[in-house]
Amino acid sequence: MLHLLTLSSLGRDLFNIKMLIVILITIGLITLMTILTYLLEQQVHRRQNRYWTIGAHGAEALSVLISMILLRQIFITLNSGSIISWTYATVQLTILLFSLNTMRNLAVEIINLLMPLFIYGQAIWLGHSTQYLPVFLAMAIILISTVVYITHNYQELHATQWKYLLFQILYSGTWWGVIWSVHPFKLSHTLVIILAFVLYMWLIRLAVNRVQKFFNEVLTFDQQVNYDELTGIRNRASFDTHAREVFAAYQHHQMGPVTMVMFDIDHFKAFNDQYGHLAGDAVLRHVAHFVELELNQRSTHGQIFRYGGEEFVIIFRGISALDTGQIMRTIQRKLKTVPIKFNAQTLNVTVSIGISELQPTDQTFTDWFVRVDDYLYQSKQAGRDQTTVESQFPNYKLTAFLGLAITDGDNGALTVQ
Repeated sequence: MLHLLTLSSLGRDLFNIKMLIVILITIGLITLMTILTYLLEQQVHRRQNRYWTIGAHGAEALSVLISMILLRQIFITLNSGSIISWTYATVQLTILLFSLNTMRNLAVEIINLLMPLFIYGQAIWLGHSTQYLPVFLAMAIILISTVVYITHNYQELHATQWKYLLFQILYSGTWWGVIWSVHPFKLSHTLVIILAFVLYMWLIRLAVNRVQKFFNEVLTFDQQVNYDELTGIRNRASFDTHAREVFAAYQHHQMGPVTMVMFDIDHFKAFNDQYGHLAGDAVLRHVAHFVELELNQRSTHGQIFRYGGEEFVIIFRGISALDTGQIMRTIQRKLKTVPIKFNAQTLNVTVSIGISELQPTDQTFTDWFVRVDDYLYQSKQAGRDQTTVESQFPNYKLTAFLGLAITDGDNGALTVQ
């Protein structure tokens, strides 16, 4: 008898250890998914690019599927090939509800909508009875309606505690109804599991909120240190750090071209003098956002910085000065066609540009920077709204390649008009 009690106690201990392992792994996966989602959504907000948004949301949905597959394999390993378990179902539902509340995109919504069909189809494939098909259909319809409501009313649900709790219960209850249609069990078990699931999700929510708070604090600090408050792009301090890192890496490896662009807003003082400093601020924001958006849409991987005043710098990796000249001249021309509206005034904005490629002969970062600054000066001297590109090739080849009018500049540079 004592032996049987000992075995029973050992079995409970093993079960508790397994359950603890699964819960800890689930929390770990949710933390990683939170971090991934947070970082991706920050990039989506900054880039405002449709293709980037689609890719980011696809990556978030993929993280949900990977997490569910990992939990499945872990459960199979811990339970000698079996996945018929309350704990297994609970952690999978946790992943689904968490993704629905946190990621809030179409791809994740589709996963939640299709999952009941997958569960039922899998049960049929494994030979389970279909006698409770009406129950499945009713629960699936309620569940789909709940998923759609949660996705499109997230802010409202989180602003009201009782609504959040109600939809948690509705979500878990209908899910257990779906599971019951293929694995019938006692009603008392269902109520206990729903209660456990709701409590478990509250713990998960608490952990996620703490992680999000931490990342908000980190982001706020990073924003204050590395980003310009007025334009939202990276600032002078960030440029100093990044540019010197790029220069040091090039000196050690010299892998591919690295090109620097410096440009400033033509006649910027006139905007301040004629329309006021608020107009000048609006022009700065307009130019910064326009150029950043164009760089992102063209997938150039160019990083833009506000150097100071009306001056900006862009660093391109893997793009030559000549190719950069084409990109920047196209952006320069397009900027002229998109005036800014300010207090019923239409303000036309142009920029002057200097472009220089980092050379093996550059001994210091200053050598490179002074050169690009000089090319910007040449563009302004040539009448503004010009692009001066560093050249090492015959002029006629560049003229044919760029399809632009070119005049000789100083130090072997070419100014395109």
